[in-house]
Amino acid sequence: MQKIKPWLQNLLLMLAGVIVGLLIIETFAISTGVAAPQKSKAQIFYQFIQSDAELGYKPKSDLRDFNTVWKEAKVAEVANTDSYGFRNLGKDYTKSNLYFIGDSFTWGQWVSEEKIFPRLVESELKQSVINLGVPGYSFAQYETLFNEWIVKYKPNTVILSIVANDLTNYSADIGQKIYNTLKERSSSPWYEKSFLYQLVLKNNKNSLQTPISKEAKNGLTLFNLSLAQPESGVGVDSDYLTSDAVVKVETALSRIINLTKENQVKLFVFLIPSKESAYINNYIELFPEDLTLLKNEEVGYQRLCDIATSKEVTCVNLTNDFRKNSQQEKLYFDIDGHWNPAGHQLAAKVILNTLRNNS
Repeated sequence: MQKIKPWLQNLLLMLAGVIVGLLIIETFAISTGVAAPQKSKAQIFYQFIQSDAELGYKPKSDLRDFNTVWKEAKVAEVANTDSYGFRNLGKDYTKSNLYFIGDSFTWGQWVSEEKIFPRLVESELKQSVINLGVPGYSFAQYETLFNEWIVKYKPNTVILSIVANDLTNYSADIGQKIYNTLKERSSSPWYEKSFLYQLVLKNNKNSLQTPISKEAKNGLTLFNLSLAQPESGVGVDSDYLTSDAVVKVETALSRIINLTKENQVKLFVFLIPSKESAYINNYIELFPEDLTLLKNEEVGYQRLCDIATSKEVTCVNLTNDFRKNSQQEKLYFDIDGHWNPAGHQLAAKVILNTLRNNS
């Protein structure tokens, strides 16, 4: 048998040494958790929801101290849900005359339950409040909740909170589409768990991507809305005002208003500004060429308020309140686009004033 040439033998020994070294590093990284990949937002969200025939998905029922952590944004949340999957543990749905319906802002993403605006309103009014807010919900699910819960229990008052990403291409099966997408994205390939991928490949991949966010002087990260993917949930769809989505969304709001009137329930509509809209001056400094989607949000909100007021429903756009107060303190989390406790306090204050002025 022909002997291996010395140079080839040395090369093979070097490769073997490198492989053994990588295995040692990999073993150490996995055993200590260094190589554990950060969970994506899809993975974080998918772990606490379940499929639902009518809504597409809903939070899992009877959760107790269920902890979700988004390390990248340095936020965490502990959730407790009742048998219906809502954040109303210990609440009697038959005895509440004030219901809230909305998405993750109403749910209170990343905020302790006692500090979210429905609970702050509850504490101030000293009456039980039912919170039907669920992350990711939009008009299709709002209608379902109104038809299922408001028609059934007929509370005196219901508050609908609308967010910029509700102004999307409306579809009745949006909940199921979201659930399927999250399910697909929740599992990561085996190689993403490796130290090599985490340390080198992933960082290199991210460096090649066009940055869609920048940090403002106040430390808040704002997104370039024109570059954000439609499914990101950052803001209104770019074609909202020029597509049939605007008709579908506004028709959905009209149906909700008509339903509350038929059931003699007093409806209030509150419009929640996106983080980029609330900090519009910072956004203009960072992205002076990309203001179209903020304009879509403003025009879209005005159109919704016009519909509500034409039907004698009180509509309050929180944008001006948040822009005015944003100069004094941070109202949103640094990276994430949701309200921090200060944002919830401001929203509760405006809501309470509105309720008292219309009592």
